[in-house]
Amino acid sequence: MLELRGISCLEMNDFNEPRKRIMTSRSFGRPTPHLRDLQGAVRQHAQRGAEKLREQKSLARAVLVFLKTDRFRPDLPQYSPSLAVEMERPSQDTRDILHAAQEALCKIYRPKYGYKKAGVMLIDLIDENRQQLSLMDTPQTEEERQRSQKLMTTMDALNEKMGKGTVRLGLPEKNAPWHLRCANRSPRYTTNWDELMVAHAK
Repeated sequence: MLELRGISCLEMNDFNEPRKRIMTSRSFGRPTPHLRDLQGAVRQHAQRGAEKLREQKSLARAVLVFLKTDRFRPDLPQYSPSLAVEMERPSQDTRDILHAAQEALCKIYRPKYGYKKAGVMLIDLIDENRQQLSLMDTPQTEEERQRSQKLMTTMDALNEKMGKGTVRLGLPEKNAPWHLRCANRSPRYTTNWDELMVAHAK
């Protein structure tokens, strides 16, 4: 009743508040049992997650990877593992996140299952300005941190200017099973020159 009178009963979420975890995942176009295909999917998700992490100026302490088989096929063996790998130090460097994600994937992968989905979650996030430095840090460690930050800033700037995915670590295979199937997709009239409507005059 109060809402009908214009009185809000629920607090609005603060959209500027940094997320406490960042997840990127997607169902595959077709199932695959191959580790190489899963590595490609996890690599793409990890890179996108790292970009989102830097956008909100956060660092991740750990990376979680999960796999899922097709739950709509109960006639097939089911397996849905997940594993979190803690990083040596909080990071927003795509290379560090990729290394942790691939380590987790190799530990949970089993070859006899047909996987339908994979995902990467960055967890235990902290603000990049509140990072607690280790007593074991050296001038070389700080130099490496600054070099990493400069590299990631350059990658993000190029991708923003030239288009998403212009600079990335590892090229995705064409027609990989984890790519979405778009056979029934509507024409992209407003975003793709090759799919513009053509008018014919008689």
